[in-house]
Amino acid sequence: MKKPFYKVFMLLSVCLVVSSSLSGCKPSEKKVVSSSYYKELNKKYKKLKKENEELKEELASRDEPSEDEQRASDYLEKIGRDRIINLEVGYADNMEGSELIKDKEFFGIATAIAKRADLTERYTPEEIEKKYGPGYEYVLYDEDNAVYVIRVYKGDYVVFTDLPDNVYYSYRAGALGDAFMHYRNGYPNSRLLHRLADSPLVSDGSKCYENDSAFEAANYIRSMDRKQTSRKKAEEAWKKAYLSGKKKSSSSEDSGEPELSEYEPDSKSYTFYHHGNVMTMTLYKEHICILNMDDKETWYKAEPEEIKELKKKFAVSWDIAAKNDSSDQSKSTKKQSHEKEIEEESDISLNDN
Repeated sequence: MKKPFYKVFMLLSVCLVVSSSLSGCKPSEKKVVSSSYYKELNKKYKKLKKENEELKEELASRDEPSEDEQRASDYLEKIGRDRIINLEVGYADNMEGSELIKDKEFFGIATAIAKRADLTERYTPEEIEKKYGPGYEYVLYDEDNAVYVIRVYKGDYVVFTDLPDNVYYSYRAGALGDAFMHYRNGYPNSRLLHRLADSPLVSDGSKCYENDSAFEAANYIRSMDRKQTSRKKAEEAWKKAYLSGKKKSSSSEDSGEPELSEYEPDSKSYTFYHHGNVMTMTLYKEHICILNMDDKETWYKAEPEEIKELKKKFAVSWDIAAKNDSSDQSKSTKKQSHEKEIEEESDISLNDN
């Protein structure tokens, strides 16, 4: 905005210097000011100066949010920092089949929808619903008895019922619905590791991980130098190791057959939530057990270092998510803009051996 004014000033200066050079003498100020050329340049200068000031005023007014924009920003900020005590997830056109979620680790996913929300002015709520149908509905209950209702459409488009005229894009807003609501037309058959990779949410009982963690874990298991085994063989190995250690540490007589609880090693479990079904992956020192949604167990024997690395992947992804969440909380409450085109979602691909 300053460049036009600067160019005119420089042009005027150059003209004066050239004029002096051609005439061979220094012109008087009175003569220069009274010249028609100077008057023309001065006229352009004043015009550009006025335009520059008008543009500055317009830019300043744009930086100031309107009353509606400020209300929306305050509302989203309030959801993002509120303490949720209950969460209901269902299909928007049939909330009678909804799921009431009380596990606290999922509440952060619900409030993250508000933290990640970017306003899109390209579409209206009516256009989004016409394109994708009613979608999911999330009802958030906070400790002060406030209730927030959020409608989530395919493509992670979101409408907050208290902001009915606005459409937002919120990254992975559909994860809660995809995790807890059954497919209405049934889910197509797929292999175990593919289902793990496709899980929208994973929980270890205290923390909630998103699909990145599920996908990375499934791919890592596939790449492991693992051997398929069974619970029976795993228990035999645990028992053998237990008795061997007990024999070395004590010279007392055999006290009888040990119970499973005595020799089963420590473990860490992760529950994968997949369209109303759950799969549980339990990690032992040298074994992995995956309980499928049909209650069938798949057992693998792997190197201890690989299992440690698998656990580490969840820890690292949680650290990254926590940092991103902290960044979201500290970011400006300025109006956000998202101009994502409506398009179909791509399928996850994972080669399962």
